Amino acid sequence: MKNILLPIDFSDASLNASKYAVSIAHAFDAKLTLINVIEPPILVDDSILAPIMVTQAEIIEENSRHISQEIESLSKIYPVNMDAFVREGFTSETIGDLATEISADLIVMGMKGKGQSRSFFGSTVTKITRHLSYPVLIVPATASFQLPATIAVASDFDPDFESKQYHLLIELARKFNSRFRIVNVAVKGRQMKPSQAIGKLNTSMAFSQFTTEFHTIRENKVDEGLENFLEEYNPDLLVMIAREHSFIDRLFGKIHTKEMSYKTKKPLLILPGK
Repeated sequence: MKNILLPIDFSDASLNASKYAVSIAHAFDAKLTLINVIEPPILVDDSILAPIMVTQAEIIEENSRHISQEIESLSKIYPVNMDAFVREGFTSETIGDLATEISADLIVMGMKGKGQSRSFFGSTVTKITRHLSYPVLIVPATASFQLPATIAVASDFDPDFESKQYHLLIELARKFNSRFRIVNVAVKGRQMKPSQAIGKLNTSMAFSQFTTEFHTIRENKVDEGLENFLEEYNPDLLVMIAREHSFIDRLFGKIHTKEMSYKTKKPLLILPGK
C-alpha cells in the first residue's frame, strides 16, 4: 500500500478518521493525501452571484487553513509523508478524480453516529462505494485505531468471486498478523447450494495462509444476523464486497435528509466488486 486518500470535512467523525488513516499510513510507510471538497453554490439569481463567489472564495481560504492545521496535528501523531488539497466540485466525483490522480490504494472516510450533526459523509460514502473501484475504509466516529488482530469477512460464498478482490485485505492481514472469521448469514431452514459450497472452498483457499474460522449464522434477516455475530465475536474490522449493495444499505440504515445512521461501531472495509 503506497497511497491513502482521506476526504475530510472537519466534522468530529472525519477528524477521528484522520487519526485512523495516519496510523495505517505509518504502518505501511504510505503517503497520506487529505482532500476537502467544497460544493459549488446553487444560484437562483444573477444579482447574488458576486457576493456568493466572494463567500465561496472565503470558504476555500478558511478550509485551506483548517486542512493545514490538521496536517500539523497529524504530524504530531506520526510524521508520515502528507499532502493536502481543497477543491471545489461535487463531492463524490471530486474525490474519485483525485483518487485516480494519485493512484489511491485505499480511501478512508469517517461516519458519524445517529443524531450527530449532519456532514456530507453519509450520502457520499454510499456513492463512492457504489461507483468507484477503490477499497473504502469507513471509520465510525467512536472508533479508535487498534491493530486488526481479528478480521470478520461477510461472505455469501459467491462461486464466481476472484481472489484478487481480497488483495488489499491480505496485505493488511500480513502486516498486522491478523486472523479471520468468515461469516455467512443463511436463512433459517435453507440449505447451502452446491454453488455456495464451491464458493466456500474457494474462500477457504484464498485465506489458507492465515488462521481462519468459518461461521454460519441462521437468521432470516442478513443485517440482523451480522449484527448478532459482531456482538458475540467482537472483531476489530468488518469486511464486505461492494457488489452487495442492498446488504450495505441495510447495514448503514436508511438515509433521511442526507443523514445516515451507522449501525455498527466497528470499522468497515468495503472492497470493490469485479
